[in-house]
Amino acid sequence: MNTKIKIELGRVQETLLLPLVSRAKDAEKKQPLLNDIKALEIYRQLDINKKKILQNLTTIGILGLAYRAYSMDKVIKDFLKKHPKGKILDIGAGLDTTYYRCDNGKALWYDLDLPDSIALRTQLLPPPNKRVTYLSKSMFDYSWIDDIGDISNGLLITIPGVLPYFKEDEVKTFLTTIAPKLKGAEIVFDVISEFGKFFVDMRIKKAGMKEAHLEWAILQPQIITGWSKHIALVNTIKFFDDISIPKQQLHIRTALYFNKILDIAQIFHLKFV
Repeated sequence: MNTKIKIELGRVQETLLLPLVSRAKDAEKKQPLLNDIKALEIYRQLDINKKKILQNLTTIGILGLAYRAYSMDKVIKDFLKKHPKGKILDIGAGLDTTYYRCDNGKALWYDLDLPDSIALRTQLLPPPNKRVTYLSKSMFDYSWIDDIGDISNGLLITIPGVLPYFKEDEVKTFLTTIAPKLKGAEIVFDVISEFGKFFVDMRIKKAGMKEAHLEWAILQPQIITGWSKHIALVNTIKFFDDISIPKQQLHIRTALYFNKILDIAQIFHLKFV
């Protein structure tokens, strides 16, 4: 890209930009966790108030969003080793750049989000080839199951940063509806504890995004597997367990310590059986 991309920074756009900016700022580090070059490329081309965006991100926030992508990337890459011609569905895709980090040249990718979000995604990240499809609809519009089609080669669903914004009964309805329809598929998403929900909500309010309120908190995946005989646990991933942080960053080490003992943020990896 050679020209600056100017977009209107409304509430929806700002929410979508925060994860992108976090991955870009991580890529600027000497020792990046994720090294998302595509996110950095887009970020440098954006004609926006970057100072305003960065005011809404903390150092630990940038690390957390980068780590979420890093952990999901590991799950995706492992999945594609077993299912090289499988399908990846990213629900709440926003401005996600997972394809550019994980594509194996054979998989089929589906990015699903609401119409205004897909419109912005199409502007900034148009589908790179015919193996990538954008689905402009709600996750609760289950017609996307028909859009995905045959999953005999494997299906992995990723839902980064979405489910905590819904009430528990909505999450339960969603998972128990799709599980029996997508037997054999795997799903991975991040969750947050009650303490973490309280802390993140404070950050969201401080950032001026009053409409973005966290609703669902959970610690035990067994609650979800108890919802349906068609949902089984693969494993859980605790945030930051497998990365090292420079010793001089005391405030980050303190935040990571509290996350470890309180399980503030985790990733659940489930399978539909």
